[in-house]
Amino acid sequence: MCSISVDNASYNDAAVRMLKDSLSFYKRLPLNDKLFHVRCCAHILNLLVHDGLSEIENVIDNVRESVKHITTSTMRLTMFSDIVKQLQLPNKRLILDCYTRWNATYSMLLCVLEFNDVFPQYAQRDVISIFQVMKIG
Repeated sequence: MCSISVDNASYNDAAVRMLKDSLSFYKRLPLNDKLFHVRCCAHILNLLVHDGLSEIENVIDNVRESVKHITTSTMRLTMFSDIVKQLQLPNKRLILDCYTRWNATYSMLLCVLEFNDVFPQYAQRDVISIFQVMKIG
């Protein structure tokens, strides 16, 4: 074994220290154990991005709820698709993120930006359809 990568949990520090001490005792670590404990760069990046995204959490929550609102109803999704066709936009689907994965949140936001002109028209039609349902009921 020449190196180990772990996330930033404090219990990992103790486990890595014990393993390093044990292997160092037998002189089994190359480069005088300088590269043995390497922090997981992907985990660090994930923590940094989530911290940055927390600054616009309200915006992300609004976008996420809007996408859920549209995609959970066939009628609403059809209405949204009709507006996309009228505006002659590329026929793409809305993407709902997995909130624990920042790259999925990025994809959702990027997709919603492509439909920037659709949402105001959708909001008008959705309000009209809600009133129509209320009159029927």
